[in-house]
Order: sequence, then C-alpha cells, then structure tokens
Amino acid sequence: MAKATSTVNRLLGLFARAPIATALGLGVLGGAGFAVLGLPLPWLLGALAATTAASLGGLALRVPDGLRRPMIAVLGAMLGTTFTPDRLDGALGWLPTLGALPIYVVLVGCVIFAYLRRFSAIDPTSAFFAATPGGLSEMIALSDQLGGDQRFVSLVHGARLLFIVATIPVLAWLSGHAPPARTISLSLSVDPMGLAVLAALAGLGYVLARRLRVPAATFVGPLLGSAAGHLAGWIEIAPPYLLMALAQLVIGSSVGARFSGTPVYLIGQTLLLGAGATVIMLLITLAFGGALNLLTGYALILLLLAFIPGGFTEMSLIALAMGVDPAFVVTHHSVRVFLVVLIALPAFTWLKRTGRLGPPPAPPS
Repeated sequence: MAKATSTVNRLLGLFARAPIATALGLGVLGGAGFAVLGLPLPWLLGALAATTAASLGGLALRVPDGLRRPMIAVLGAMLGTTFTPDRLDGALGWLPTLGALPIYVVLVGCVIFAYLRRFSAIDPTSAFFAATPGGLSEMIALSDQLGGDQRFVSLVHGARLLFIVATIPVLAWLSGHAPPARTISLSLSVDPMGLAVLAALAGLGYVLARRLRVPAATFVGPLLGSAAGHLAGWIEIAPPYLLMALAQLVIGSSVGARFSGTPVYLIGQTLLLGAGATVIMLLITLAFGGALNLLTGYALILLLLAFIPGGFTEMSLIALAMGVDPAFVVTHHSVRVFLVVLIALPAFTWLKRTGRLGPPPAPPS
C-alpha cells in the first residue's frame, strides 16, 4: 500500500513539473478515446473532457498562449478557406439574422446579469462583465481595469465556454445532425506555393488587424487574409484533417486547463453558476433560432451555432468540423464580438452613472 502511494506521489510530482506536456498528453488520450467510441468532434470534446476532469482532480495543467495563439491563427486561416464566391452568393439573406443580433446580445446580457446578482454574492461590476456575451479576454481586461473580480469573471466565462462547447455538438448529434464523414489522412504533403501564399495573406491580415485594433486580431486577421485570397481566386486550399485535429486538441485542452489551480469549492460554485447561465442562454438562443428559422428558413442547428456565445474560436471550429456553413457562423460571431466590444464600456459607464447597475453586495453579518 505504501509502495503504491509512493509511486502515485512520484507520478503526480512528475506531472506537476510538466504541466504543458501533461495537458496535451491527456488531450491526446481523451481525443483518442472519444474517437474510438465514435463520439462527435472527438479531438475537441475528448481533450476537453480529459483536461477538465484532471483539473477538477487537482492536477496542474497549462496550455500557454504561445501554443494556443498559433493554433487560433491557423484556425482563422483555415476558416477563411470557406469564404468562396458560391458560398457568399446568398449573403444578403443573412441581414435578418444579423439584424437580430443586437437584440439578442442585450437580452442575454441583461438576463444573465440578473441571474448572477440573484444567485451569487458578487459585486455589480464583476457580474456585468461576467454576464456580457463578448470575447473572454476583452471582458476580463475591462473588468480588471474597472475594479471587478478578474478571477470570478474569468471562471464564469470559462464555465460558460466549457458547458456550451461540450453541449452543442452532443445536442446536434442526438438530434440527428452528425458531422460529415471525413477521410482520415495523416499525409503531410502540401502545395508549397499555395501554403506560402496562404501564410503570407494570413500574416498580412494579422498585422492589419492589430494596427486597426480589431477584436480577436489573432483569429480575425488571418481569417480575413485567407478569405480575401480565396474570394479573389488566388489560392484554393482545403484544411487537412491532421491540422484540424491538432487545432481541436490544443483548443479543447486549453479550455479544460483553464480550471487548473483553482480551489475545488470555487470551481464547484462557478460550475453551478455556469450551468445555470448555459441553460438560460440555450433557452434564449432556441427561442431566437426558432423564430428566425420560421422567418428565414435557415436550419435551427446553423442558427444555434451562429448565435450561442460559446467562444468565437470554439464555435467556428465546431461549425467547420460539423459541416455547418462556417462562413455564416463566423460572420455572426464576428458581429456579436464587435457589438459587445463597442457597447460594453459605454453601457457600463451609463448604468453606473445612473445607478441602474445596482448596489454592491451586502457585507457579511
């Protein structure tokens, strides 16, 4: 017994000294397990499940931005390949759904804010930025600058992201919308010239997006550069399976590792809040999706993926992997993030100045 305990402690110590390798190793195991079971999006959801379970178990995990950001840029460039002239022929038909986004964003933000104020003791500033359905990094940064609890905002958004990413593909799968069959190829052969042009366009797009201070520049810049090249007919490159699997693996592992190092009781409280927020968001999104389905004829799963605030990168990746029109989904999430970044700070300032944000939490008796 003592020998077994000693072995376990040595293994845990080894894992603690290599949090990045451990996170990615668990991601590979989880992804392979989900693939063997035939579950949807195995490399994303399998990596997510394995690293989340390990984080909850107290294992030290980390996926650094230096690894995640290149994958986000690669994903942006890959998604840009879906912006082809034939796919954008009906883009004018997107106007009714894009027009519904401001109403959706405000409604979701207000309802989740009221929910967090009712069921947690968090201050109004933190609750506002935790409830706002925008980019994770932007909301954390604004909350920190304006006196909010950065850890709470980060954990609530992380829990929301976790539940939505884990729920949407499974719901789609259970409802009969299975991802398209893909030929699994581990071939590393590429078109060198096409790849060089794609990399140059993605890099140029990133530089321009940074200079213009576009939200989520690491993702949006390469996407726009790649989309411009494909719309102009300069390149025709399809995303290879191996690169898709790698992007899913890194992004899924990074979401699960986000909870590592956080006290278990705090994770439990936040996951409960996140579960409630996810249910509310799903109900609101289904209501909007049902109404827009009747109005426009777009499939409910397409509208669900385009509206649900489950993370710009993550929802776009799910759309690409599931064969749901990625251009439609990317465009809607781009508009949503832009709207949130544009209105969040003025809305917060106005609410605080007019006293509509609400009183601070009562001190403990």
